[in-house]
Amino acid sequence: MKACRCSVLSTFSVPLCLVATLLVAAAATAVPVTTPEGSVEVAARGDLLDVLALLRLTGAEVGFAPAAGSFTATLADLEVQFTPGSSLAVAGGRLLDLPGPLRQMGDSVFGSFATAAALVAPLGWSLGGPPAAPVLSKTTARERLILTVVRAESGVMVVVSGTARRPRVSSSASAVTLQFTAPIELGAALPLADELRGAELGEDSITLRLAPDQEMASSYPLEDPPRFVIRLQKAQPVVPMVQQPQGPVIVLDPGHGGEDLGAQSPTGAAEKDIVLAVARGVAARLQVAGITARLTRERDELVGLAERTAVANRLQAAAFVSIHVNASPARSARGAETYYMSADPSDTQAAQSAARENVGASEDALQLILWDLAYVANLNSSARLAHTIQERLNALQGIKDRGVRQAPFVVLTGATMPSALVELGFISNPEEANRLQDATVQDQLASVLAEAIAEFVRTPSLDIASPPAGTP
Repeated sequence: MKACRCSVLSTFSVPLCLVATLLVAAAATAVPVTTPEGSVEVAARGDLLDVLALLRLTGAEVGFAPAAGSFTATLADLEVQFTPGSSLAVAGGRLLDLPGPLRQMGDSVFGSFATAAALVAPLGWSLGGPPAAPVLSKTTARERLILTVVRAESGVMVVVSGTARRPRVSSSASAVTLQFTAPIELGAALPLADELRGAELGEDSITLRLAPDQEMASSYPLEDPPRFVIRLQKAQPVVPMVQQPQGPVIVLDPGHGGEDLGAQSPTGAAEKDIVLAVARGVAARLQVAGITARLTRERDELVGLAERTAVANRLQAAAFVSIHVNASPARSARGAETYYMSADPSDTQAAQSAARENVGASEDALQLILWDLAYVANLNSSARLAHTIQERLNALQGIKDRGVRQAPFVVLTGATMPSALVELGFISNPEEANRLQDATVQDQLASVLAEAIAEFVRTPSLDIASPPAGTP
């Protein structure tokens, strides 16, 4: 055994071998964690706690996905996904900004007290007490919700305030249920409205009973102060769906919608209408091919950028494809482009496209793009998906390849699966705008997109996921 040779950097420096000795000693410590079942010791490294052990103490099952290098903690229908080396997690399909990064050491993952508390919170638990003797308990403090009804040109909205937590939303033909991660109570009576027939309050959920002619159109969060909005609309005729075979789910995202027209042609044609028509065509073809397809919006409605990705995460989609049309000050610009996620745009054109599609995103969302666990875990697969789509579009359009590019698109942020954004053509080009509005051309675009996605899904992946930054 070699002797430790201390290196003294200055008169006041600590010998390096002493630092190493202290680190080894810190690695062997444990802290007592008080739980409803009693006290349990949990491994600690200095001021870092074993978050896997803490999550298991809540009753959650913790699994590991080697391909993505990520962990998933599941408790009932609640889920938190995180990756060592990252200070981001995904909870309930949405990004969660952690107070500090996670570090993998051996078979354990360590994080600060605050980071551990942030990871158990979406599962309905709290971590309190001093860091040297944490107390893990089921969340019992009730949040007082206030529901108000707001009428606007875009429809009737039920606004939920009193909590910063985003609920999980599910809807049926006659009701909308908001599932929270903490106990709730109503701070005031349910407002009177012709669109509502009452509410049922559970321990951590509230179900709104809708009038027979009403249905949920969309849901989205607001900030300053935190609120959650359920937008209602007149019920649409229900079209019977053919039972789909078991298999991969693809989520298609027709960009823009509602009051957000997207890019417009010189004659006033709107991007939102073109991409919805194409997305419907892609979905129909994929389903005929035995691949289940879902749209982030089925009609002309506004859906938040974060909610679009959240839909794909909740469905555990095999791929997420956001569909758009392009615009440029240069009226001669034409042809398709396909993008995948990157913190840094590959060129000026990519930066301009991202800036246009990111309109309406919060500054916080843009900051989260700077490091995204989904971007890292699925980088190679996303690149393969983008190249497969672009090659098919090049063959269809018979023009010079505009290439596959990278850019920081908010709508791709947080996707926990391979994802890409496709610009079908330039609506700012009068000739191409006319083509994009043509039903036959839309049908052709839908056909090649479906072929490309099916090829991606059915081709065995040889992609090697990039390791998260900071992973030992």
